[in-house]
Amino acid sequence: MFQRWTLSQYATYLLITLFFLSSWTDVNGIYAQLPQIVLTQPESWKLGANLALITNLGNIGPFSLVLYKCLCQKRAINPVPINYIVILIGMLSCFLMIFFWSYTTTIGNEKRSTALLILAFFLSLLDCTSSISFADYMHRFRKEFTSAIFLGESLTSILPSLLAIAQGNGQIHCIQSANSTNTTEAIYETARFSVSIYFLCLFILLTISFVSYVLLQWTTIGQSSYQTDADTLSNEPTESIDKPLTRFSYILLLLGCAFTSSVLFGMTLSISTYVLMPYGHRIFYLGTIISPWMLTLVWIFGMVKPLLSKRYLLILIIIGSLAFAFDLFVSFKSPCPPWVDTTKGSVLILIIWLSTYIFLGYPRLVIANYARIHSTNGMFWYGVNVQFGALTGSVVAYLLIDTFGLFHERRACEQIVC
Repeated sequence: MFQRWTLSQYATYLLITLFFLSSWTDVNGIYAQLPQIVLTQPESWKLGANLALITNLGNIGPFSLVLYKCLCQKRAINPVPINYIVILIGMLSCFLMIFFWSYTTTIGNEKRSTALLILAFFLSLLDCTSSISFADYMHRFRKEFTSAIFLGESLTSILPSLLAIAQGNGQIHCIQSANSTNTTEAIYETARFSVSIYFLCLFILLTISFVSYVLLQWTTIGQSSYQTDADTLSNEPTESIDKPLTRFSYILLLLGCAFTSSVLFGMTLSISTYVLMPYGHRIFYLGTIISPWMLTLVWIFGMVKPLLSKRYLLILIIIGSLAFAFDLFVSFKSPCPPWVDTTKGSVLILIIWLSTYIFLGYPRLVIANYARIHSTNGMFWYGVNVQFGALTGSVVAYLLIDTFGLFHERRACEQIVC
């Protein structure tokens, strides 16, 4: 893949990766910072559920793009100005977050984190819209650059988590409760730097993303990597592993994209506490920190094998679904799942948790390559299904957790006899 690349093409790949940093880095960063934010905000840990609802309102952006696409079929959507608008909105919101994240107002005799929730909505508007507009923008580049989406996507979780580690966020120690000799309580260690500094670092990442996008648009660096008419005509799989996609197969693949996205970006984020925390805070910490690196591993797989037979694609999705089914089973059994408080159980749940990301993340990457090959609008509809899946998964998780109360959490340092 890289044998005939020039220096400018390598630079283009890097710029595309950095450009994709502005997709979900900010919202992922807010969730990574929750252990620090909830210490001072009036909603405490209920703030997570409030944020989930607010960020889903950002789907107004993707809905508007899909509506325009359906009503104005003869006019193609130009993603370039859309990308400028959403990145600048995200940068401004993240900058304001530095100063106003802790600002509260009284609504209905209760204090609310008004500024945080309003700014989180505008950040989600950037992220939800970018799932479509950024993917659609990739059509101007040759198909070899499609994998840069997934490297950038993995970094949107890795970099905020690394910042949280450097901050000392989420580090606790257990002490005997002052009210009882038989119970312990969790004490969070003091962070090395403030929440405001953390949001400043996120703003810098968004700025780097914006500069990378400007360089892609206004310099000659990326022009050598643009797709030509000859590339379009030869835009077929390099390996004769499958016949050309039928319309039915194309729709099935997009549904597979929606399903894998609903699990990876909707369900797993919501149920992670109920799956991992019963086995101890250390397992929860390792699971949430390592899981974004699994998406980087998926990117490596995609570099080595960008296309896969649809038969093997189905097998991987089935294996990933079984792994997720076990995660879901454990979350329903929380706080007393199988092999709780044992080394065997801790190792097993960590392996299965991380396997879910690999076995569902890699098929999703392959589907993106198929969509890119099949249609000039393939990446647009791929992005639509990514966002549709994420929305569906988060709504289902919200109903299970908050509406029906089917999951029960085990708090850090909590001693439970199962």
